[in-house]
Amino acid sequence: MARAPERLAYSLPVMSNRLPSPDPLQRPLAWASSWAARLVQAQREPHALHVLRQGLGELAPLTSFIVFDFAIDRQPALIDSNYDLDYLMHQMSQYRSGLYLLDPFWRTVVEGQTGLLRLDDIAPEDFRQSEYFLRHYQATGVVDELRYVVPLHPGRSVHVFVEREAPLSAFDAGERGRFADVEALVRTFVEAHFARRDRQRRQASPPRPAFDLREQIHAMQPGQITARESDIIELMLKGHSAKSMARVLDIEEGTVTNHKRNIYAKIGIHSQAQLFDRFLRSLSMG
Repeated sequence: MARAPERLAYSLPVMSNRLPSPDPLQRPLAWASSWAARLVQAQREPHALHVLRQGLGELAPLTSFIVFDFAIDRQPALIDSNYDLDYLMHQMSQYRSGLYLLDPFWRTVVEGQTGLLRLDDIAPEDFRQSEYFLRHYQATGVVDELRYVVPLHPGRSVHVFVEREAPLSAFDAGERGRFADVEALVRTFVEAHFARRDRQRRQASPPRPAFDLREQIHAMQPGQITARESDIIELMLKGHSAKSMARVLDIEEGTVTNHKRNIYAKIGIHSQAQLFDRFLRSLSMG
């Protein structure tokens, strides 16, 4: 997924009576107090999420800031970013139309997991060698991704993406620690902001329904793909290695290999890359 060549700079109101923000490294308590005051002040304003992004950027250099609203009964909604939203909406059309179900972070929506999470900590082993990573993450240049996962109610959560792209390096332990230190503040702000947003922005039309991954898998070869083969295909698409699939399904690694061989023969493909291509085409036709 190619990203927009430029990110939009936020234009915030000038508040002449506000002192400059303290240095979060030299005066962390004063900085946190100052940022909390800015968040409270901005809560009722259109630029509220911009202030959230501004404060996180003061903790450590960021490349990307993205906010998504996820729910198990509908497709995800892109809410805010430091990229042009129309451009990003177009570039992430496949993701929003079904690719999101392969995202390691999707499990947090289904299982109700919350907190500040890191991609490398929740992804399957060898995920960075998977087709999903190579097509979705590596194409964007993302080298590290943290997300604040904030629950709104069961089956719905807001994800605040904090990303680094090349040539920047991954977040170090100190930077991750600073992000973790403000998790309670971020969570409280997001909960309040979206409660207000939900009251004020009733959707004129119903959201697009959730994408059915298993249905799409069976549609690759109707009537021929077994339930176990569907399990294998789903895990392959999500970036699991044969060893990881065997552990998840509690079967032998050789059995996984046999299933993969049968799947390739039924669908008429020869590799995991071709399987992923077939899945992407199915999203485009959906």
